[in-house]
Amino acid sequence: MALEIEMLGSTMAAAVTGADLSGPIDGETALQLRQAVTDHLVICIRNQHLSPRQLASAGLVFGPLKTFLLRGDRIEEAPEVSVVSNRPPMFDGKPLVQAKHWHTDDSYLAEPATLTLLHAVTLPHSGGDTEFINCYAVLDALPPDLRQRIDGLRAVHKYLSRRNQSWVAKRSEVEEEETPDVDHPLIRTHPITGRQSLYINPNRIERILGWSDQESDTLLDALFDFAFQPQFQYRHQWRDGDLVIWDNRCTMHRANADYDLAQLRVMHRVMLEGETPR
Repeated sequence: MALEIEMLGSTMAAAVTGADLSGPIDGETALQLRQAVTDHLVICIRNQHLSPRQLASAGLVFGPLKTFLLRGDRIEEAPEVSVVSNRPPMFDGKPLVQAKHWHTDDSYLAEPATLTLLHAVTLPHSGGDTEFINCYAVLDALPPDLRQRIDGLRAVHKYLSRRNQSWVAKRSEVEEEETPDVDHPLIRTHPITGRQSLYINPNRIERILGWSDQESDTLLDALFDFAFQPQFQYRHQWRDGDLVIWDNRCTMHRANADYDLAQLRVMHRVMLEGETPR
């Protein structure tokens, strides 16, 4: 099956048409889809109307799946699928935009998820976009002195960072035991492309490993301010049936809050098994 690929943003992202992930797909189509993620970092496969089980099966096209940390967000009939809603159950059903600050999924784990798949289930009438940052491009554009300063440095990531700026769901005792603090390099090498990117999570990084909070904040603020510049960003405007897939190893993302929170926004999410950042 020949896929049609159309660029969506100037720095990353492409729309893919010609694939139907509601059932089995052939090996050549699977290869094209995986290559599209590698090439464009973020892809949107249009016109996918998938049940939770079909979404889990679609995720297997890209690799083995993992289950999300928070048990309360998992879907019973398809535990590899979790719900991302602006009515999170742990917030007593009140309106809330989750993940509205820049982050990359799972960095508080020793082996963060490689890819994330997010499927539009219920969308507001307008707004509710998801924004992305190309972290390859950020590292490539870093001023030489800043690039030199971070070479070889590692950052401590934790589930609830002192620098966190988004609502974070409370963990159970078991979930707390599963998420001890970890540290990852600030410069990450992609195992497929061999390219390096800035690996940061402004919502989960606690400090630079071995540095004081004050020293860490000065450097982290400089990195974050640089990374958040518009030229590194792509903003995805959701359509019914969109399935968006991105590579957490070289991107960041955030949910946009510019919509009527009285309207429901529900997504189903699948993540691929992680790997140790290097």
